[in-house]
Amino acid sequence: MALSNGERTIQDLEVMMYELWDSFFSDVPRKNLVLIHFGKYSARRLGSIKWATNRSKIKYLMKDKEEELKFQDDPRVSIITITRFFASLSVPELIPRMTIAHEMVHYAHGFHSPLPQLYDNPHRGNIVNKELIKRGMGSQLAEAEEWLKQNWAKHIRMKK
Repeated sequence: MALSNGERTIQDLEVMMYELWDSFFSDVPRKNLVLIHFGKYSARRLGSIKWATNRSKIKYLMKDKEEELKFQDDPRVSIITITRFFASLSVPELIPRMTIAHEMVHYAHGFHSPLPQLYDNPHRGNIVNKELIKRGMGSQLAEAEEWLKQNWAKHIRMKK
């Protein structure tokens, strides 16, 4: 993974997302453009997926993507945002990777994506973790949850 100035980049996030799509979500059609970026420093909300409602706000993400947008089934854009804390290399790559996988499950379940919405609530009944396990990511999920439990609080205190 290409690292600039010792931190993860948006390009690193894109590589993670596309690798996950190819390896674990190949059955999920990508019907629209899905972009990924770092948001603000957030200790509680590690990731989210939303519709891009204001294209001017994501202009920097859309650079070089206009041609790709022409070939999508749906003109809307989904945006995955992950906490800026994950830019730090002191956070193991597994943590942003599993956060991205979590948001991709939401996409696959039809939340902020053009796919049919499969559930009323995106988290009820532990459906995200069940889906990650079903897709063969159970051990990675357990490892990420353990790292967060053991390290997240002290990590964010160090960064403040």
